[in-house]
Amino acid sequence: METRGLSRLPKSLLLIAAVVLVLDTIAAVAYSGWVRVPEEVSRTKLVKEAGRAIGDYYRQLAASAGVQGSKSVQKALGVMEAALRGKNTMAEITAALLNHSAAVEAAILSEQRRRQREIILRIIGGDPKVRVTEKGTIVLSGGEVLEGEEFLGAVSLEKLKSEPALAGSAELVTVEVVRGKASVGSHPRHLEYFQHLEVELEQLKRQLQRVQEEAGFLPLEGPGVVVEAADAPGGYLWEEIVHDQDIREIINNLRHAGARGIEVGGQRLGCDGWVKCVGPVVVVNGETVAANPIVVKAVGEPAGLKESLKGLQEVFARTGKQLHVEERDSITLTAR
Repeated sequence: METRGLSRLPKSLLLIAAVVLVLDTIAAVAYSGWVRVPEEVSRTKLVKEAGRAIGDYYRQLAASAGVQGSKSVQKALGVMEAALRGKNTMAEITAALLNHSAAVEAAILSEQRRRQREIILRIIGGDPKVRVTEKGTIVLSGGEVLEGEEFLGAVSLEKLKSEPALAGSAELVTVEVVRGKASVGSHPRHLEYFQHLEVELEQLKRQLQRVQEEAGFLPLEGPGVVVEAADAPGGYLWEEIVHDQDIREIINNLRHAGARGIEVGGQRLGCDGWVKCVGPVVVVNGETVAANPIVVKAVGEPAGLKESLKGLQEVFARTGKQLHVEERDSITLTAR
């Protein structure tokens, strides 16, 4: 399930690797002679700076979660920073981080969750309506009440929504109220089931949208190329004229280069699309389209799409036919 806020802690070495890579690159460039670095700055110092920068990052992460004073967080940070001290190579720093960063992240996340639950219980437990409730269940996601809103007053609902420590959290918290006292309980099974279905539904929606876009049933927008294929100037011989097999070859090359969608003469091509010449007329999906030039649009990585047509451009040039390819930052393909 997707989570937000600090529960989406960077999985250990994404940021760490970036810091190490940048500092390592600086050191490599400096010692290659490309830039001038003061003599007192050594590679060892740069490595130690990387260790300090990573330690500072985790301390800032703990502070932003409001748990920098927690004993368990302080202990985990202390162990990691002690392991980083005395390391003189990037390999040593990376090994130390692999051994300790996960424990630091787990401690921060655990304390953040504990703090969030304390805040939730304080707000709910102080609600006048809750104090006179015999039995009830309140389920929250962050500061949003998903179930049991009837047990809370307007002031408490507003406090939960506006509490900064709860903002961005997607973790389910269930609060059981028994004889006016609130405590954290286990999630109702039906909520966990529905939450799982909700995640699956969002994934299916994204997959369906992609299939519909690639099949041509939805408009598609993105970077790509515009291709113009034209007959040789004044040409009338068979080899001097653009035929349907030429257009199909353009389409196939673009598809092999990863085009997400293609349009010919304003007609979107799907899995069942077709192109045919009927005398001097070009027909796409049963519709006559403008020719000479035939305009083909494709959404995908522009440089790769353009590169895929270089060989065909050379073939066209031998007979005087023209194949112009232009990269575009944004192209919109119509739906079928």
